[in-house]
Amino acid sequence: MNNDHLLEVWGDTVDSRHLIASIGLGVGIAVPAYFAAEWGFGILTGGDALAHSYSLVSGLAACVLAAVIAARIFKPKRVVRIGEASTGSRAEAMDAIEAELGPLGDPDELPAATLAEVRELGLYDDLRAQHLKNEQRRSTEETTN
Repeated sequence: MNNDHLLEVWGDTVDSRHLIASIGLGVGIAVPAYFAAEWGFGILTGGDALAHSYSLVSGLAACVLAAVIAARIFKPKRVVRIGEASTGSRAEAMDAIEAELGPLGDPDELPAATLAEVRELGLYDDLRAQHLKNEQRRSTEETTN
């Protein structure tokens, strides 16, 4: 896949061509809708100030419509998988955390409320395995010294 057209906007990766087309679509729908609404409400109300407010609301509604159309035309490029856990990635993340902050410690030594939350999140077994791995590493280092 050619990544030359990808940009990061507000923490998300987008195709620059689709971004430009979406902006054009928004301008092409919202601006004419605003001017048409301003003209129409101006005729109906005789130029009342409330007519200008209604035309602004019409322009905003047209922006929402343009966003819906752009979302339908330009589908997301990434696939999000929910529920697929990889224990290898958790172990790598814990190794990275320990490299930065030091050993995580024994999860059984956590306060009861924190331990309940860790269990609820499904992290207890991973933390326990990490702690056992550290204990084995320490005992191996002690026997070799």
